[in-house]
Amino acid sequence: MDGQQDLTVGSPTKILFTFALPFFIANLLQAMYMAVDLLVIGQFCTGAQSTAAVANGGQAMMLLMLFVIGLSTGMTVIIGKYFGEKDYESMQRFIGSSLTLFFLLTLVMTVLAFALAPLLLKFINTPQEAYNGALTYIYICSAGLIFTIGYNVPSGILRGVGNSIYPMICVAAACVCNIIGDLVLIGVFHLDATGAAISTVASQAIGAVLTLGYLHYHPRIFQFHWNNLKLNKSHVTKLLAIGMPIAIQSILIDLSFMIIFAIVNEFGLNASAGYGVCGRLNGIILLPAMSMGMAMAPITAQNIGAKKHDRALQFFKLSVFYSTLIGIGLFVWMRYFPASAFSIFTRDPDVIAAGSEYMRSFCFEILVLGFVFSGNGFLNGSGHTRMSMLMNVIPTFAARIPFAWIASQMAGASLYRIGFASPLASFITVFLMMGYIATGHWKQERF
Repeated sequence: MDGQQDLTVGSPTKILFTFALPFFIANLLQAMYMAVDLLVIGQFCTGAQSTAAVANGGQAMMLLMLFVIGLSTGMTVIIGKYFGEKDYESMQRFIGSSLTLFFLLTLVMTVLAFALAPLLLKFINTPQEAYNGALTYIYICSAGLIFTIGYNVPSGILRGVGNSIYPMICVAAACVCNIIGDLVLIGVFHLDATGAAISTVASQAIGAVLTLGYLHYHPRIFQFHWNNLKLNKSHVTKLLAIGMPIAIQSILIDLSFMIIFAIVNEFGLNASAGYGVCGRLNGIILLPAMSMGMAMAPITAQNIGAKKHDRALQFFKLSVFYSTLIGIGLFVWMRYFPASAFSIFTRDPDVIAAGSEYMRSFCFEILVLGFVFSGNGFLNGSGHTRMSMLMNVIPTFAARIPFAWIASQMAGASLYRIGFASPLASFITVFLMMGYIATGHWKQERF
């Protein structure tokens, strides 16, 4: 099968790194792709208004993107299990149902994005100076949702059959397009948030064309015929059963950060911009752990499909070890030298100071991200997506949000105190995951 990689045989360490490396590069490029908007605006626009507009607009759009990514991850897991079982016929039928379902979802999500954009911006207390720019950013990006889905879904299919390299290539092409687009539209034509949104949509369109084109010219993965693009009730049910908990988890966790964003926005425009830059910076910092975790889902799914449970557990342990080792170095950097990172995105000293203050406490989360992401990938890959969701969502709403709100209401409230909310929730998640994995319940087949 074109571009496939059998993850059920060979050295676990070698496979983990060779398979996860393209994930890391793709995620790094994706993070750059998302961060370059703020970086270019920070260098070419004066004041915090434009930075806050893109930061707030991007935070709202992230909800839709996380839903797509979460549901497509469920698709990747199911395809990986079919691939591990060598059941290629069922795999092709499932891919056809998934593509049709995602196309229908695109239409619904586009309408919802346009309708809910003002409410989302008001929900996170978007500063008035940045409101119009943020709203324009959302409207333009919403119009390009079909391209966002057109990239993420085919990429999920390829990763399920063990091909993590071509999605990386497509992200690289999209990233180059976005950088050029931002420099021209923001740096030359001074379109600010509008230019950032147009550039984002154009680059996503390129990624979609490349990934869909790859599938079209590799019929042994999937054949694009009308007869294959039919909704199958059992396949849709299976996709929703596995993918929806991942999507819901992603949305609820991002919603919690939106609530914290709303709390931070009460501290003013500089705090809003600093928190927004921190979010993009964090998207880069967590890449090693996140990439390992994303690789763990198809790796686990293929090995579960091949009935190699001990091998799947071995991958999990290796993933936790290496991602945590890298995380320690990143923690030291963010804890003691955060300004050096924030200055890459903006020249505004007040924004740098606000973001650095938040990061000095938030960075403790980096120490446990290896376990959180690898644990999520492991449980999702074994089909236990509901348990993964509960172990992340419960600490989010029982600890992260309440602590952030309490910290903001205390005498001498500061971004530094609020920053401890996320590490607290993540430490609880790790404790719950350790207990569940130790019981061995993850071996029970869920799909």
